[in-house]
Amino acid sequence: MMIRLFPNPKPRGSISFGRKFLCGGRFIFGPDASSLVLTSIMIGGPAMAFCLKMLLLINRENPVYHYPVLVGAFLLTILDFSFLFLTSGRDPGIIPRNVQPPELDESLDKITQSTEWVNNKDLNLKLPRTRDVMINGVSIKVKFCDTCLLYRPPRVSHCSICNNCVQKFDHHCPWVGQCIGLEGSLLMIMSEDILSVVLIVYCFIAV
Repeated sequence: MMIRLFPNPKPRGSISFGRKFLCGGRFIFGPDASSLVLTSIMIGGPAMAFCLKMLLLINRENPVYHYPVLVGAFLLTILDFSFLFLTSGRDPGIIPRNVQPPELDESLDKITQSTEWVNNKDLNLKLPRTRDVMINGVSIKVKFCDTCLLYRPPRVSHCSICNNCVQKFDHHCPWVGQCIGLEGSLLMIMSEDILSVVLIVYCFIAV
């Protein structure tokens, strides 16, 4: 029987460890999603103060250019919050953990005396800590995750805060309460969302 290195497309385990699900699982928030409150205050406070200042100036002086500035500030604030909650509420690429450890086919392994083994008496595991797998003709060493009970595919790391393995894991962002991981191709995303490109250019100029 062959060892299953990577998870099936369909979840077999669970990714609900400390996570919060809304709208039937369409939004997945991290275990520290409460930090969004602080982030929202830090974004919304100055934005609201600026909009109130514009309103006062309009009531006092009524210059024409105050109206577009007020509308622009309001729209940018709405976009900020939209992107914030979309980033915080989307699946960063969590790999569902196995319910049971994978089965080992000893005929496929090069077992030596120096092989490091997974040492877990509770689960009675008899698996090598690392394995060499061929991906696109290239031999890649993959490591076993004791928590998720799976061999982590390339560019997958285990987040100690979310307690899940995440594809293309970069870091866990406390400001959005979510892992920054699988996001697809940057060029593809930019081609599908011209507004984001405009905002990137705008922010670069502003900075």
